[in-house]
Parts: sequence; C-alpha cells; structure tokens
Amino acid sequence: MISSDNSITSLPDKKLAALFKSGDDRAFNELVFRHIGTIGHIASRFSAGGYEHSDFVQEGLLGLMSACLSYDETENDSFKSYMSLVVERRFISIIRRLSAKKSIPDSATVQYESIGDNIEDKSQSPEELIQCREQLDQLLKQLKSKLSPREYQTLTLFVSGMSYKSISQKLGISEKSVDNALQRARKKCR
Repeated sequence: MISSDNSITSLPDKKLAALFKSGDDRAFNELVFRHIGTIGHIASRFSAGGYEHSDFVQEGLLGLMSACLSYDETENDSFKSYMSLVVERRFISIIRRLSAKKSIPDSATVQYESIGDNIEDKSQSPEELIQCREQLDQLLKQLKSKLSPREYQTLTLFVSGMSYKSISQKLGISEKSVDNALQRARKKCR
C-alpha cells in the first residue's frame, strides 16, 4: 500500500492496476478518474434497447474493474488500450445478448435445468456482479457527497461523452469554467 494520496496520482496505470489487484481501492478510484472520459466516449458509440448511456458507462466501469483484475503487466500493451478493448467487448457482448434474445423464438429455447451440469460458466458469478455494482453505487454516492452540484453535473456530462464546448453551452458557462470544475472534482476525489 502507498501511504500518500499524492504519490498514487503519479503512478502509471500498470502499477495502479496491480495495487487495485492487491486490495487498494484508492488505486481504482484514480483509474476511474483517469479513464472515465474514455469509457464515456466508448459508451456513446453504443446503443441497445433497454440500455441508456449511463447504463453503458456503469457497465464500462465494471469493464475497467475487470481489466484491472486481468491485466498482465508483462504484456506490451498499454493499460489504456487493454482497458478500452475490455470495455468495448463488454458492450458488444451486451448488445449480442440482447439481440439474441430478440431473434430466438420461445419454441426454440431449452430450459436451463434440462441442459445438465456439463456447461462451464466463465462469466462472473452473480455475487461478484452484485458486489461490483455495490462498489460502483458507493463510488457514485461518494462523488455526489464530495463534489459541489456544479462539479458533479459537469463530471456527469463529461462522462456521458460531451465535449467541453457542449457542456459549456448546456450549462451556460465558459469552457474554462468547465475545465476548472473538472480539475476541482479530480482534486477533491483524490
């Protein structure tokens, strides 16, 4: 564990992922702040019935968590590239799963109980998914309590994939004010 919050911000993504793997939640928080914009941008390229942009962002944060846990420092890929790929594949998987449900007639489905025990499930367990969602909900509550309403609103819009210019127009503030609000949010959450 690292004793100073300032030293955590200077670490590369690879080291932060390793720290999170060993149980340091501050490392994950730092990765969230570094990559929330990327996740929001990737999420803006996807849409699926029943899923809103914020749902994709939440799934993207689960993808970030998964990337942290599965990232191998010895590989040559940068963490950001790896994380982006994991998040994008997670979104594609969601869309495929939703599309498959729509295209399979009920008469062609087989009850799960009749399949047997010979299927190996490589997905996360329901307990793990619930735990991840609870951690994300807790993170969002912490953000809301630490940030001013303007900072929280600006961060939310930024995560949704909006540019500084779009945010400034929506909130009726200058682009510099948008940047300042995002910088203050980042500092407060360290």
